[in-house]
Amino acid sequence: MIAIIIIISFFLEGLFSNLVPTDICLSPLFTLMALILIYPYFNKKNSLYYKTCFITGLFYDLVYTDTIVFNAFIFVLIGIIIVKLNQIIANSCLNNSIMALIIIIIFRIITYFFLFLIGNIEFSGHLIFEGIYSSVISNIIYICLGFIITDSISRKLKIHKTT
Repeated sequence: MIAIIIIISFFLEGLFSNLVPTDICLSPLFTLMALILIYPYFNKKNSLYYKTCFITGLFYDLVYTDTIVFNAFIFVLIGIIIVKLNQIIANSCLNNSIMALIIIIIFRIITYFFLFLIGNIEFSGHLIFEGIYSSVISNIIYICLGFIITDSISRKLKIHKTT
């Protein structure tokens, strides 16, 4: 189930970004959102979860960006944050949406800060805010639909996940 969620998210992100214009505030981060959806299926095996985050980030680097290994480490950092957030809040659609918002904000800030440091962009608060709000709508919808679908499949197939 974990691999299926990641693969679907990975391909949907590419498909969505090619079919929907990004200038209408629908910038996908579905692969990153998949890390939120898959965490409950690891049953407290955090080292395996972190390895999955790293490999997912590495593939994300190879396919979507030109920064080799950068997103792999960012995805591990995001994985650590997801683990900490899951220790604080329960696994539900609303809480996953809140986690998604937090993860989007952190990911966009780290990415823009890195791009600023290497000189690819000029630093602008407006640019960071635009990156955050352009990602929120589509990703919150995706995380809610993903939670509902994975939760119902888990119940039907009696796949145990932590809450």
